[in-house]
Amino acid sequence: MKIVSNNFYLIFIFFLLSSTSLLSQENVKISKCDQLLDAGYVSNGQEYKTQLNENNKAKFHTTFYGGSYYRVIACTDNNNYPLIFSVFDTEKNLLFCNKDYQYTPYWDFTFSSTIDCIIEFELKSEKPINDEVLMLIGFKEK
Repeated sequence: MKIVSNNFYLIFIFFLLSSTSLLSQENVKISKCDQLLDAGYVSNGQEYKTQLNENNKAKFHTTFYGGSYYRVIACTDNNNYPLIFSVFDTEKNLLFCNKDYQYTPYWDFTFSSTIDCIIEFELKSEKPINDEVLMLIGFKEK
């Protein structure tokens, strides 16, 4: 009976340590993005996280309200390829692309009126990459 009990505890400890390791890996990515949310920006309280599709792309839709300053932050754990993020209006007019700014992980901007936007992410690779992207949006009043 004691052997079964010891095995149970060993299995329980293994799962506990495994889940703690996974949570700490998750927090590294989030804290990496959170570090870029400074200079008076406050998170909108959401974490936009998704898996890249088979073309190594992901897309988010969001609304930015006029009269606020915003910071969009893009993160991934993939260090082999730069993360490209582009912001478009709903008519697919390009408003910003970090590729034109040495792949900066964030963009600070303001709109004079409310606008719906599409934010696209991409890792340039010939082969599919099984990776996630994380986006944070911070804001501050004018």
